[in-house]
Amino acid sequence: MIIIVMGVSGCGKTTIARELSNRLDIPFYDADSYHPQENIDKMSSGTPLNDQDRASWLEILSSNLQEWEAVNGAVLACSALKEKYRKILSRNLKNIQWVYLDGSYDLIMDRINKRTGHYMSGKLLKSQFQALEIPQYGIHVDIAQSPVEIVDQIKSDMESKKSEFGVFGLGVMGSSISLNVADKGYRLSVYNRADGGEADVVDNFLSENSEYKNIYGFTELKAFIDSLSRPRKILIMIKAGPTVDLVLNQLFPLLEEGDIVIDGGNSHYLNTKKRFDLAREFGIEFIGAGISGGEEGARKGPSIMPGGSAESYGQVSDILESIAAKDDFGKTCCAYIGPEGSGHFIKMVHNGIEYVEMQLLAEIYALLSKQMDYQEMASLFKNWNSGKAYSYLLDITITILEKKEGDVYLLDLILDRAGNKGTGSWSSKAAFDLGIPNTMMSSAVFARYISSFKEARVKMALKLETKEKSTANIDLKSLEQAYHFGRLINHQQGFKLMESASNSFNWNLNFSEIARIWSDGCIIKSYLMNELHEEFKSEQDLIQMNSVFEALRKTEQSVKHVLAVALDNRVSMHCLTASYHYWIDMTSARLSANLIQAQRDFFGAHTYQRTDSPESEYFHTNWL
Repeated sequence: MIIIVMGVSGCGKTTIARELSNRLDIPFYDADSYHPQENIDKMSSGTPLNDQDRASWLEILSSNLQEWEAVNGAVLACSALKEKYRKILSRNLKNIQWVYLDGSYDLIMDRINKRTGHYMSGKLLKSQFQALEIPQYGIHVDIAQSPVEIVDQIKSDMESKKSEFGVFGLGVMGSSISLNVADKGYRLSVYNRADGGEADVVDNFLSENSEYKNIYGFTELKAFIDSLSRPRKILIMIKAGPTVDLVLNQLFPLLEEGDIVIDGGNSHYLNTKKRFDLAREFGIEFIGAGISGGEEGARKGPSIMPGGSAESYGQVSDILESIAAKDDFGKTCCAYIGPEGSGHFIKMVHNGIEYVEMQLLAEIYALLSKQMDYQEMASLFKNWNSGKAYSYLLDITITILEKKEGDVYLLDLILDRAGNKGTGSWSSKAAFDLGIPNTMMSSAVFARYISSFKEARVKMALKLETKEKSTANIDLKSLEQAYHFGRLINHQQGFKLMESASNSFNWNLNFSEIARIWSDGCIIKSYLMNELHEEFKSEQDLIQMNSVFEALRKTEQSVKHVLAVALDNRVSMHCLTASYHYWIDMTSARLSANLIQAQRDFFGAHTYQRTDSPESEYFHTNWL
């Protein structure tokens, strides 16, 4: 175990840490002993250290702490004034306890003036208080007490110390996230019901992860809640739907004003809005957090999209951001999205984009099957994936293509009937409600629906007796360009859907930041997402970006070639076709909608506008 006793100079860190070390029989270390000489000289002259001065010192301490934890543990006396310093020190530690020594400026200045032989003088105390960011976690002790009383209180608090975070639900995602949280040094309580087939879930989880000494398991709800420090912070990881409401109805009466509940499942954003309002009636803060990355992401670092009040997010941001993935610049892939159901809405659209990305690859796979074997396809995709076409989904597709069971490719043994959990169709429904053309997501959902009619498809294929071509003549460069074309239109439709929701619900979404947190940790992470993160800083409409528009314009012929080959070989391309039609419509000055308006006016007197009159005027014709 690592215990870090922190506070400003003169608060008694060394004295308390030494006494604590003796009482617990854990080695003591003084962080000041690891300062390089130039830092000591600077402080001796009365000059405060800056972040650059502290950087190497903190890295040395972080490395040592990991070594000390692996052996006998340690009690470290260290100022650790800022949260970013504490994050460096706690990095990769499994079991860490912070102790903050709290005292007034006058009391500490008096103590500093009485001590001798220390290079840190009272001249620097003011700068220390200015730099101090008091932690919202750990044990806080008033230094007005005697050292013996202070250590007694620390020991007592450690023995009855409450957890800083709780996870409700130990399914695949809940278990993985729990271990992720514990890895970051937080004291964690986990809960799962002990009914029926779940009777041993908690016991099994604890025994399988017995090396973690900072995880505490519960099967009784009130005991779970009582184990958490206030304000309680609980992440519920259960299947979306009515079960969430049942759980909240059990939780809310047991919680207190200011407690925070986070729904980390794939809940519908309108349900999240209702739950947000209900929680407020109890004085409880509710956050709907979209979490993407699957089991591996949950364990190693997911992309997290929290929606709720900015104040409540601020109280859980340190935990959520610590467990999230990191982008190429080391910044966490978790950021405040907006109020109420915005986080779950963004996760819903993420899944809609994901549906399309998967379908596009399935369509390309189907077409390439006419002229390539799996190894040749994998080789082609590896070439694509080494450049700007890189994506997580393309990467795993390569692995899937190469997977064998004995001498048989596993892909040939998998039934061609795709499942879905609803989030793709939710995106399409939201697009209908908001009046946004979301044709690719709808096509991807319907492609899965069609696949479910396996028996009917087999009968119709036998009845048709059509001999399929065994080879296709497709230009591989055109295919790559068509794939990029489809992906650009997919992201265009996804972000336009988010833009419409942002305007309708006053969410003020930041698309550049959303693209950034989707650049790692989630299923749709890609090179393209990194590019969009930069592009959205200056342009909110993806198709209006010069680079995107030119890429679409230049590759239109490639899409036509691919679609022609697909039709000739009876290969359906739901999403690529939808992307091409969207592009045609969006770049056509005149569409056939004038005939539709005439038809509507004919049978329903719905009126129409004219090209030779102001837009504010509407007309009706007696067509007979």
